[in-house]
Amino acid sequence: MALERHQIEQRVDHRSFERQGKEQEPTRHMGVSATALERQAAREIPGRGPVTDLGKQNAEIRERNRVLETARKAVEKAQELFSGLEKKARLAVGLARKIGQRMEREREAERQRKELARQAEIRRQQDIRTAEEARKAADLERKPSKGLSRGRSRRSDQGYDPW
Repeated sequence: MALERHQIEQRVDHRSFERQGKEQEPTRHMGVSATALERQAAREIPGRGPVTDLGKQNAEIRERNRVLETARKAVEKAQELFSGLEKKARLAVGLARKIGQRMEREREAERQRKELARQAEIRRQQDIRTAEEARKAADLERKPSKGLSRGRSRRSDQGYDPW
């Protein structure tokens, strides 16, 4: 309540870091006298490190916790990047698949166009042959037969000569 009154977002939690789900090493409790010694040393020489054994141990623990937090953030960032890359890779695979399908449809359409053109050419050639055969047949019908041409009869062809 006092924190809320002063608009401080941090909250006090009596549970251990482990029960809170935090991967953090707890510092050791320093009594009143050890804390007073640390504060006095900090006032006398600002920037000086801890002077008590507990103060030194807690400083090492805090440093390890900072390193762990930095590593945890780096892992989270790497996971986010990987997740982003994974999404982009899935998108790229999907696009490649769609492009491949489209290319396959275009190849199939081109194959069908060529097949239709080939069949049309076959029909055209057949029509040309049919027309040529019809023309030849018509020419044969129009030409007089050699055996019956120009007033000659069959008898003259058989060697009969009335004169």
